[in-house]
Amino acid sequence: MVIKRLLPRLLAGLSLFASATLLASAPPVMAGAPLDLSAYKGKVVYLDFWASWCHPCEQSFPYMEQLKSRYGPDGLVIIAVNVDHSRDRANSFLKRVGSDLTVVYDSEGVLAQRYKVHDMPTSLLIGRDGRIRYTHLGFHPEQAANYNDQVAELVHEN
Repeated sequence: MVIKRLLPRLLAGLSLFASATLLASAPPVMAGAPLDLSAYKGKVVYLDFWASWCHPCEQSFPYMEQLKSRYGPDGLVIIAVNVDHSRDRANSFLKRVGSDLTVVYDSEGVLAQRYKVHDMPTSLLIGRDGRIRYTHLGFHPEQAANYNDQVAELVHEN
């Protein structure tokens, strides 16, 4: 009985491991598992909802890569939640923008509904205490300095 329940998870884990091993250049994926933000308690989380058809999303990915480089060592975690129905389109987008961010696939829109996401991209900046502190609707390059200030504020909070 226990084996029947655990076997699909084990096989999915092995499949994910094999995929990650064979496609070392592919971004980390958290597909198939629910997103549990409690695992990031004590970290600052930049939770970004995006889609392959979203032109501002193309601009936001290089920005998020810069954030990761700058603030990752200080406790910033970036999770990119894709809402496409087609994983192939999402993967083509990721290849085109050259991203290695952690990606969660939300093709059914469960996470998008949970966080009341309607615009693409939408980014939620979550403090170390697990509370959503800032929400960015769309990506506006002229607001990057403001976004950076918000991230820096949360990363440097005790």
